[in-house]
Amino acid sequence: MTILIALTTLTLATVVVVAIGDRLGLPWPVLLVLLAAGGLAVPQIPDLTVPPELILPIFLPPLLWALARRTSWGAIKSQLSTIISLSVLLVFITIAVLTGLTVWLLPGAGLAGSIVLAAALAPPDPVAVDAVAEPVGIPRRVTSTLSTEGLFNDAASIVTFNLGLAALLAGSEISVEEGLKNFVWAAVAAVVIGLVAGRAAAWFSDHVGNITARNALTWVLPFAVYVGAEHVEASGVIAVVIAAIELTSRASLGAEDRLSGGAFWGTVEMLFTGVAFGMIGISVGTAIEEVGAELWHAMWVGVVLGLAAIAVRFVWLWLFSKANQRRDRANVAPLRTQEVLVMTWAGMRGLVTLALVLSIPEHTSDTLHHEAAVIALVVLLVTMVVPGLTLPALMRRLDLTETSEPVDRLTQRARDAARRYVEDKQDNLQAETTEAVRNWMKARFDHFDDEHQLRLEDQQRLRRDARAARVGALKAAQAELLRAREERGADVGAVDEVLHELDQLILAAKR
Repeated sequence: MTILIALTTLTLATVVVVAIGDRLGLPWPVLLVLLAAGGLAVPQIPDLTVPPELILPIFLPPLLWALARRTSWGAIKSQLSTIISLSVLLVFITIAVLTGLTVWLLPGAGLAGSIVLAAALAPPDPVAVDAVAEPVGIPRRVTSTLSTEGLFNDAASIVTFNLGLAALLAGSEISVEEGLKNFVWAAVAAVVIGLVAGRAAAWFSDHVGNITARNALTWVLPFAVYVGAEHVEASGVIAVVIAAIELTSRASLGAEDRLSGGAFWGTVEMLFTGVAFGMIGISVGTAIEEVGAELWHAMWVGVVLGLAAIAVRFVWLWLFSKANQRRDRANVAPLRTQEVLVMTWAGMRGLVTLALVLSIPEHTSDTLHHEAAVIALVVLLVTMVVPGLTLPALMRRLDLTETSEPVDRLTQRARDAARRYVEDKQDNLQAETTEAVRNWMKARFDHFDDEHQLRLEDQQRLRRDARAARVGALKAAQAELLRAREERGADVGAVDEVLHELDQLILAAKR
């Protein structure tokens, strides 16, 4: 009963914090960190512990799926250099720097223990970035690069984390050659597993008419893919991401699927993140009692490691921006110093860091076990809370305003597809019906950004074939946007924004 009460309290607190953040215009992950830190002052907090080996399988699969379903193969192909540079190379460089600092600041942790802690602190959290980006107005091109980075950087961190943890538990030395072999196998096997699972799920979804069953499949599949991949020592992170993209790209998803799925996964993402942050607060409270006199030292280590992670990220992003400029790559970020600053400040550590730290077994190094949770919370304060609260001011100073050009261009593309559909069908429709549909299309598309629901008043005077023509025209526009979503270099966020409006219009027209 104690665990049930604690979980209910954490989920309720998450909902309240999100509502407060939305009202105040503040990113809710930042408020959750502050809430977790404030919870340390509350006496007699019930102990809520999850076996270390279950932390990652419980929290990572649904959150990765929620993020990956918002991208496409076209976006991945256009961001391939970002994945290699930011999701792999930057993670390994950050781990190397933080490992060196940890060996110096925490000599009792040893090399393997230092690698374990550094790997946990290395990857930025796409959930936090996504929650912060919208309120402060970060341009979509920048957030797209940050989201793509966050989808795959966890894999490099987790493989390194597992390698260091295995050496720590076995009391052996780290083998670089063995680590590279593990990484290559983990990546290749995970891609294969993800493609097979995603394709099979798409086939199943296309042959099941019950929308509830289709949504239920997307809930079960992330856990099944993650556990299956980890069972053969592949990367569960990569397998889940690949399966989500493959399913979303191949399945014939309708308006109901996208609207209900978006609402469902938004809720899952919020609640799972809230419970994880609450658990770190409880764990840190226990860790503070165990650390004792070493508390201030652990906090100092956390500050140093957090600032070092920010510095490494800034230098690498600056170099990456120069490479992007030389290649004249206009669809990625960063391209200038202002974007380097924003992306550096948006390199927020979050859920993966918490989950990895919580998954460190108690019987590891005493130094690492006692201080890791405190260090992780301080790193979150340095890399998430401070940037999250200061990003609005930074955005105003840098003036990185975004135009609506991608959305306008996609709206025009959808309008043209709908017009072509009506022209192809006009021979089978009466003249007044065709004219009524054209007038309706003009009214709806000319006010696309302001109109979210189709008015039903026209249905009383238009015939059944006119309503069918309207739905057909909207579906033609929808199909054109789905093709645009899979194109190389596609702005998936802009496509989904216009597609969301079309989905609502289709459902209203059917009613």
